[in-house]
Amino acid sequence: MCGLRAANRRGTASVLWLLCGLVTALWPGAAPAVIIQTTTGTGNTTAPSDDPGWAAVGFRGIGTGIYVGDGWVLTAAHVGSGPITLSGTTYFAAAGTDVRLTNAGGSVADLLMYRLTTVPVGIAGVAIAATTPALGTAVTMIGAGRDRQPNLTQWNVNQATSPWTWTEVASGGDAEGYKANMGSRSLRWGTNTISGTGEWIDDGFGQMPSIVTTFDSLPGTAEAQASYGDSGGAVFAKDGSSWQLAGLMVVVDGYSGQPDPGSNAVFGNVTYSVDLAPYRPQIVALVPEPSALVLATLGGLWMVVRWRRRPR
Repeated sequence: MCGLRAANRRGTASVLWLLCGLVTALWPGAAPAVIIQTTTGTGNTTAPSDDPGWAAVGFRGIGTGIYVGDGWVLTAAHVGSGPITLSGTTYFAAAGTDVRLTNAGGSVADLLMYRLTTVPVGIAGVAIAATTPALGTAVTMIGAGRDRQPNLTQWNVNQATSPWTWTEVASGGDAEGYKANMGSRSLRWGTNTISGTGEWIDDGFGQMPSIVTTFDSLPGTAEAQASYGDSGGAVFAKDGSSWQLAGLMVVVDGYSGQPDPGSNAVFGNVTYSVDLAPYRPQIVALVPEPSALVLATLGGLWMVVRWRRRPR
């Protein structure tokens, strides 16, 4: 890399892209299955050994959705409600159950919840983070987007033009990264660390606070960057020893003139995910967290036992 990482990705030198392939370039680009920095980019298509909630993430139309529990799904509003496939089984949306999450001032966020007609069997819900992850926090990202081409692509970049001009070269380029395969998708996980928090973004479907991850060149790792199809995908972080859902992938940020930043992952690109901590009260109002459900069940059992022991 010859200076691109130091360049400003925002403003005149960058553009946000939604991660859904049917959205035009007028909107930020929506993401696919995460692109990972491994030798071939394949693999990571089964749950990691330290599983944050693999079974709860699945294919939702052209994007991704997350089963949060009690029959409820969380996804990006620009992905929309509809059937979701979890662990090979497709579940259907219950009509009239869409709930758009909002900000403190009443404006909408790019977050949507809806209920399924049947509660998935054997798939646990996920806990929602109550606080924003700190900078440097390790995360696991899971999305159902396009697969990556196996080899690195390099470009020479002319920063004297506006937008910058990119020319693909065989070697020695100013920038390098991976192109996505346009025809295949997989549910895949990768890892990264939080490189930014607190920035509000507007992707055309709502304003929301974000957590940021940067796609770095770390050979031999599963370093992740979102791509088309990853919109609505999960960003998990640990609170102590427990995994929590901290973010939901919505957009990526590419360099000026970068070829199709919604698909191609260039080192130095970033993924913006919605910080879910501010929306937790709205989510748990619809979906009691597993611990609350357990307590409610135990309370009910205690009342039954007590009633049965009452003297006649």
